[in-house]
Amino acid sequence: MRSNIAGCWTCRMRHKKCDLEKPSCKECTERQVSCHGYGPKPVWMDGGPEERKERAQIKVTINKNFRRVKKLQHLARSRERDGRALPELQPDEETRPFASSPCSSQLQSLSPENADAGFSIDCEPQSVTPVCDRSFEPRQEQSPQHARGIGGIDHQEAHLLMHYLDQVFPWQFPYHDSRSSLGNRGWLFLLVIKCGPLYHAILSLSSLHQSAIVGAKEDILKKQKALNHHSRALRELCDIMSEKGDKLRDDHVRLADFLACSFMLISFEVFGGAEHDWRPHLDAVTSVMSSSSPEDIFNRRSEGEEPSREGKNEDLEFLMVGVIWYDLLACVSTRSVPRLPYRRWLQTPGFNTADLMGCQNWVMLAIGDLANLSAWKDQQEKDGVLSIRELATKGLEIETRLESGIKHLDQEQEVRD
Repeated sequence: MRSNIAGCWTCRMRHKKCDLEKPSCKECTERQVSCHGYGPKPVWMDGGPEERKERAQIKVTINKNFRRVKKLQHLARSRERDGRALPELQPDEETRPFASSPCSSQLQSLSPENADAGFSIDCEPQSVTPVCDRSFEPRQEQSPQHARGIGGIDHQEAHLLMHYLDQVFPWQFPYHDSRSSLGNRGWLFLLVIKCGPLYHAILSLSSLHQSAIVGAKEDILKKQKALNHHSRALRELCDIMSEKGDKLRDDHVRLADFLACSFMLISFEVFGGAEHDWRPHLDAVTSVMSSSSPEDIFNRRSEGEEPSREGKNEDLEFLMVGVIWYDLLACVSTRSVPRLPYRRWLQTPGFNTADLMGCQNWVMLAIGDLANLSAWKDQQEKDGVLSIRELATKGLEIETRLESGIKHLDQEQEVRD
């Protein structure tokens, strides 16, 4: 039973998360490597020559798959610039478009060795004509089914956008309430119809989500579509960062597009099962926002004052709640400390993680404090000066705040009942 929980023997050997599908797991089939199943441990897995030979063969196969993905990606970019469609993939050409990385000084490139079956994006600034702008040019052999509608969005893309709003957005933000201070999504609509990087990031995430609920053949085609939009989103995001550089924070619209697009790319990697490939996107976001002031975005509201409904900063207010959420939750899986001054943000009037994620600010504050306490303890132990009494005092202070918050929640529930 324990071997089933841990995964197939190939994933265990590669130290990868296994989805436990039978007879062959998706992690192996998508990389086109042999899945050694969930039965008794293979006799050759003894650290000897046979195991080393199998590891080498897996590495060769993964690198071959990596080169095939890059070739497909290059073809997609060429076809996109020429206005041609990418030919459909055959079942034996299935690739995994999940692991990728954006570019710029804030982002790290992923190589085949450290991304396994990932691919990197050529992020040199390119002249890319948005789909929406091309829609008003004469097009040849365009059937009525694929004619572009309002804003240059064709019917298939419109279907993907609606699938995102109906199915994917609630998965990303399960506690979003249209009646809350963060409820107005009009800013998202305005950014999407600009057909910038956010537009393609949403289409890629929506296609990927659809691929999980369709048949095998359609699954391949959906992943191909996700790859196409994902590549375009990354490239246009790189263009923004190359164009704006350190001035990105001063451009409200571009900054909102960058943050929202980064959220979609993080979700893309997480939904695709990537364990680490979301981190470069979050690193870029925290790097850009590290010197931003909560007061600038939340308009220096006093305690208890309701947020403005005029929409001036609704986009950045929504997005910064998500940024702090991701930054703090990342501490749990990476055993790192928050990159942003979370205390300052969480104590800003009008900043409420419960409106978006259903988790109170004081809970998020405790998560950040625990991450810092863990880092402090490790450093004290390394230096040989750890005081158990001081550690217990710091831990007790966090515990007391948690107990007080829970008690307050119970009281509120009693009042409602």
